[in-house]
Order: sequence, then structure tokens, then C-alpha cells
Amino acid sequence: VDWSSRPLPHDWLAYAALDVELLVDLRDVLAGELEKVGKTEWARQEFEAVRLAGPPPPRTDPWRRTSGIHKLRTRRQLAAVRELWYARDRYATERDIAPGRLLPDSAIVDAARADPARARDLAALPIFSGPRQRRQLDRWFHALETARGLADNELPPLTRGADGMPATSRWRDRDPAAAARLAAAREVINQLAEEHSVLAQNLLASDVLRRLCWEPPAPLDEESVRERLAALGARPWQIELTAAPLSAVLG
Repeated sequence: VDWSSRPLPHDWLAYAALDVELLVDLRDVLAGELEKVGKTEWARQEFEAVRLAGPPPPRTDPWRRTSGIHKLRTRRQLAAVRELWYARDRYATERDIAPGRLLPDSAIVDAARADPARARDLAALPIFSGPRQRRQLDRWFHALETARGLADNELPPLTRGADGMPATSRWRDRDPAAAARLAAAREVINQLAEEHSVLAQNLLASDVLRRLCWEPPAPLDEESVRERLAALGARPWQIELTAAPLSAVLG
């Protein structure tokens, strides 16, 4: 069924509520399984981390997650994506519907690339030529006009203002030593994960591993790796399993 429909029928709501009917029983079964394999304390630490975690910070430039945005090459095109993304988001909030159902990401990127000079040029593009989009044509074209009217210093940068750590796909070019550290560290984590029957990303979060490898502590030893992992948010059970083998391959 389409859960973005509004209003949700009563029988759908009842169906959703019944999803929790067996959770207490499932909790008891899983607690027993954790106890059998000696992972109860691991789970306790994970639950406590979730309990104490504050709300996630607002996502910076959420429009940059638009699918296909990597095809764009200019700041003006990125501005068009940004304005269309926020126009769509506001409209979706008004309609209480998923933004992608109103206008797919592909249409946003196509419009940014085409840079239509007139509303009728926009209407000639795929998706925008449909009856539903034509009814909202003024809304979408206004967003494009807003982007077109921005001064150069108001345009978004081509890349997100990051904290100095590039995407891992660029490590080999930017810092071959860091790329080699990451490859070795991933191998260690994968081996440990298999040994302890946990998912690698549960043994140590991917972002924690990347940050450790991109900027390892100095001087590098097991104790400094422990401190760095703790500062990055790793739990004690994770640090206990990973600090020594990671320090061995990062040096």
C-alpha cells in the first residue's frame, strides 16, 4: 500500500499498531540470545549510547543529497537545484506528502542543466510536460528565476564546506598514505567482525574508522588510538576489541 496517502485508513493504522504487539516477547528472546553469546554488556552500552545521544544536528545543505547532482558543473546550476529543492520541500510540507512524489530528483537536475529561459521552455522538459507538473509550473519556474537572479557571492560553492576530510574515493590522489591506512584498517575490522559474529559497521562505525585513518593520533600507539576512538564516539566494548589491532596497522 502507499503509506504516503492521506488520510491513512483506519485499518492501515490498526495494522501499523499491531507491529508492536510481539515486541516484548521478541525482546525477551533476543535478550536470551545475547546472554548465551556473551554480548549482553555490548548491547547495554549500545542502548545507553542511544539513550544519551542528543538530537542529530540539522543536516547542512540537505539539497546536496539530490540524486544526480554530481552531473552539474557550475555554481549557478547548484543554486538552481537548491531553489527547486526548497520550493519542493515547502510544497511537500503543505501537502503532507513525500517530496519525491511531487517532483523527482531527476527532474530537478534536468531543469538545472537546461536553464530554461521561459516557463514554456521548462514545460517542454520531460516530467514538467505532464499535467500535474504543468499546474505547478509557475512554482518551479519561480525557483529557477530566483537562482538566476542571485549575485555571484550568493551562489553555493561547488563542494560542501567540509572539515578537511575528502570522500574516500579521492584519498588515493589526495593522500595515498591515508588510503593505505584505510585499506589495512578495513581488513582488520572485517576480520574482527567475522571472528565475533557482528557486522563490520556495528563493530566500528564507518565514519569513526575513516576519521581515525585520515588523521591518526601522534604519537601513534595503542593508548592514543584508544583515546581517539573514545573521542570519536566508539563504545568501550568496541575500543577493547579494535584499538590494539588498529594501532598495529596504522603505524
